[in-house]
Amino acid sequence: MQERIVLNKLPQELVNQIAAGEVIERPASVVKELIDNSIDANAKKVQIKIVNGGMDLIEVSDDGIGIPKENIGNVFDAHTTSKISSLEDLNNLLTMGFRGEALSTIVAVSKVKLISKYMQEEIANEIFFKDSGEKILRSAAREGGTVVTVENIFGNIPARRKFLKSALTEYKKILEILIPYFLVYPNIHFTLIKDSKIVYDLPAIQNSKPNSVEKERLNTLLKEEYVSRMLKVFFDGGGTRISGFVAHPSDHQKKASNQYIFVNRRPIKDMGISRAVYQGMSRYIPHGEKVSFVLLLDIKPDLVDVNVHPRKEEVRFLNPFRVYSAVEESVRKAVENATSYRIENRDFGVSTIPQSKVYAPRDISFGKSRGSSVQESLLFSKEALSQSSYESNTQIQNFSTQDVTPSSIRNIFQIFNKYIVIEFDEEVLWIVDQHAAAERITFEKLKKNQKVNLELQKLLVPFEIEMSEIEIIGMEELREFFTKIGFEYEIQDNKVYISSAPVEFIKTDFKRFFEEIFSLSDDIRNISKEILRLEEDIYATMACHGSVRSGQLLRREEMIDIYKKLIDCENPYSCPHGRPAVWKMKLSEIDMNFERTY
Repeated sequence: MQERIVLNKLPQELVNQIAAGEVIERPASVVKELIDNSIDANAKKVQIKIVNGGMDLIEVSDDGIGIPKENIGNVFDAHTTSKISSLEDLNNLLTMGFRGEALSTIVAVSKVKLISKYMQEEIANEIFFKDSGEKILRSAAREGGTVVTVENIFGNIPARRKFLKSALTEYKKILEILIPYFLVYPNIHFTLIKDSKIVYDLPAIQNSKPNSVEKERLNTLLKEEYVSRMLKVFFDGGGTRISGFVAHPSDHQKKASNQYIFVNRRPIKDMGISRAVYQGMSRYIPHGEKVSFVLLLDIKPDLVDVNVHPRKEEVRFLNPFRVYSAVEESVRKAVENATSYRIENRDFGVSTIPQSKVYAPRDISFGKSRGSSVQESLLFSKEALSQSSYESNTQIQNFSTQDVTPSSIRNIFQIFNKYIVIEFDEEVLWIVDQHAAAERITFEKLKKNQKVNLELQKLLVPFEIEMSEIEIIGMEELREFFTKIGFEYEIQDNKVYISSAPVEFIKTDFKRFFEEIFSLSDDIRNISKEILRLEEDIYATMACHGSVRSGQLLRREEMIDIYKKLIDCENPYSCPHGRPAVWKMKLSEIDMNFERTY
């Protein structure tokens, strides 16, 4: 007999905990909800304290208008909000937090205390909860604004707590939430304190407005040279206003990084907008390349739905095509204005374009010739490596390093400071790409570093690199890996000090080197967790930087050394990115091309 099904009405506490799974995914989710509330309270100063990646403590305090005593007892009730009271309000919403779920769900999964002083009242009030769930409300001391303290997140739900990552990873997630707010609210003084140490102290920028981007903040947060060259973007029409900055085309890169999109002040993710940026740049950067940007879209509230994602990370446009077209047009005009001004004025000192480069508006590529960096060369993926041109070339397929020896070299010389030409007694001629060959040699040496002692060089003066907070975390997470391959460094105050490196890298541009390693993944967050998959790509990046360069004059001894080391490689036929390293020709083949039979 079939068992009878009984329907149970869930207790409100369990309902709140289930709802928390949608809204509160991790400590970063708590930070986002509390920051939204501070901004909606017209705060001019916001301080965020984080302990143990937010798992032990998150505290957000502000100088906003505060919460009246009559309302403070209800702010933790489910679906309680001052932002909306009807469907019409939802359709015209411009505030950040609005659903009334945040505080109730945070209480359901952690220990929470709130102190607030309403601007029109004399005394502050405090509310907290006993373990039994009983609500305690009492007077408190506070000059103004609100402070919310959240402790032991998911402490009452061990099954969910165990899915949180390390403190460093959770802190990184919090940073990814905070940096967009830091960017788009230059009028707010933000302070971030991690484990009792001030990480960011960002005073409000004078005369700045909310929902704007200031170069001063961009420089502080991104710490990238290209920020000074970024182009202003503007569009206004059809209920959509676009402002912000886009990277100059000369600063294109292989991977997407530092891309921020805001719709009505809310940070979101939208692939359509990213594609529209690339489309606007399509005549100015190589196909498939990416650029950094910070775009602010102000759209009439009735033309966008902001309530389609539990954590408000996505929106839905009433007319996506119109929005994407506006983004594409604004980006294209920004670049055209910069390039046309450059061509008309020929003013090398004033233009935002780097002084060594002059471009016409219809140039296909800005600044980076194909193959000029490892980012371009990584077009040759591992799949391409197994199917690259040298395998389809019969000359290379029949290639063997056994038919020639160093003692059989008749002549060796360099042409164009780029290729090594070797003539052998066996009537064989090799043309070696000196950079590709050196890359292969260095690459295999790095791969075997556990078996071969790398020669390290202590730097007399540590090399200093300024990095963003996200990059600093990446350097912390990858320390063990970099130590294994010979890099030693210290980290202090958002700066990395390289103290030793493999001898091959002493003349390397370390800043560019680490930038290219971080660009190996679409998101810097993936580097540490995908280190095994990316290990060979990192070695390939290192090999590119630590090897003989194209255009470098070589002595005869250096050319012979490259040849000897190349033929000892497991794969002497290509560089780590798949490009051929050697072109072999027999005298008979050369004679044939000249129709010579004697």
